[in-house]
Amino acid sequence: MKKIITLITLILSLNLFSQKGKIFIETNYNTFSHSSLSNFQKELANDINPQIPIAITDDFSSHVGFTLGYEITDIKTSIFVSYNSTGGKISYSDFSGVIRLEQPLSAFTLGGMYHLNLSDKFKIGFKGFAMFSNLKLDSYSKIGSVENKNLIKLSSIDIGVGTSLIYEYPISFFIIRANIGFDLTLGNQLNINGIQDAYLINKSGKQVTTGWTGFRSGLGIAIPIN
Repeated sequence: MKKIITLITLILSLNLFSQKGKIFIETNYNTFSHSSLSNFQKELANDINPQIPIAITDDFSSHVGFTLGYEITDIKTSIFVSYNSTGGKISYSDFSGVIRLEQPLSAFTLGGMYHLNLSDKFKIGFKGFAMFSNLKLDSYSKIGSVENKNLIKLSSIDIGVGTSLIYEYPISFFIIRANIGFDLTLGNQLNINGIQDAYLINKSGKQVTTGWTGFRSGLGIAIPIN
């Protein structure tokens, strides 16, 4: 079975790169909301002893990501993979000890985009994609000589759609590429790894979702081939 999958992947790759197109790579700056996770983080902070002045030091802030893709020029279509990461952090420390709860969130994205040319340098793209997300709830505390550690791993598969305005300017053998757009992701439940039918909920009993929805921008290069 593994050999068959490898062969199919090789055939698809050969068919893809036999088409006239261009490889592109870009760095992205993303301002996704993550409101569900942010609210869940506040609940965690409030559950800690109110006499401890716990602080939220990172709140799933804007972050940098990366995208690699291939555009098939003749059919105005591209496929791409992306990586994004952000996270939250709650912490407190004094002479008596330390409390720390980190929630790193990351995702790989696989998707496709169809382009409509607006001019020689501008085009608009409409995309659909799937995101494979991983979240960790990594807690650590040490009060006096008592030390506690706990790690919970969660995962989610989300689907989404988006649109982008893309600008390309050819220079020598490569093309400067910039874009700005908006992604709308339909957040799925965050399942607890290793526990069947277990997922993350907030105090209201609602599912906590990843929240990869928001504005995305990118800057990179494209290299024509064939």
